[in-house]
This record gives sequence, C-alpha cells and structure tokens, in this order.
Amino acid sequence: MNSYPTEIDLLAALDRSDHLVRECAAGHISFADFCAKYDNFYWSFALDGHESDQAGQIVLARYAARVALHQTVAETILAKVCSDADAAKESYRAAGRFGSTEAVSRLKLVVAGLPGGEA
Repeated sequence: MNSYPTEIDLLAALDRSDHLVRECAAGHISFADFCAKYDNFYWSFALDGHESDQAGQIVLARYAARVALHQTVAETILAKVCSDADAAKESYRAAGRFGSTEAVSRLKLVVAGLPGGEA
C-alpha cells in the first residue's frame, strides 16, 4: 500500500476516532477538545482514498461503512461548523453554518451509526 497505512493502522485509527466521536457526543470531552484530537480524521487519514493504491482501495472498501460515518462527520458537521459567536449571526445561519452546540447534537446522530450504537 505504498505510504498508505496498513489495515491494522486503519482499524486502530477508526477505533480511536469512533471513540472520540462517542466521547464528544456523550459530553465527556468538549467540542473544542474533540476537534483538536480528531484532527479532521477523514481528510488527514486520506479516507477518501486519494493516497491509496489498489490494495489500499480494497482495504477502504472492506471498511466502507465505518469510513462513511467519518465522511459524514467531515462533510456535514466539521465543514459547516463555525465559532459560536459567528453562529449567532444571521448571515452564517443563512449559509447553513452552526456552532458547537448544534455540532454536538449532530455528532449524537452519527454515534447511532457507530459499531456498538449509542454513546
């Protein structure tokens, strides 16, 4: 898999990131701490497959359901979250942006799709 992580690395990273999503959704860590530790996992771990060779694509396909949950976090939560101060502004709300409270609410919905269910 060239420089792309091994299947073992992928599983460990998915487990860690699943845990962070659960911890934030349950209120055990703040959204700010979640963001710092989660580190835009879907993009930083190249789960879209842009860095993987054929073997990497096979591994990603094998865990597609787990990867899809983190794609949801990346594209529907982290890509739209803004500061809480900006979230109070009409222009931001009109653009579909939201603050940390809404982001955590959305993480709770994602948790329902994680292996093991609820936070």
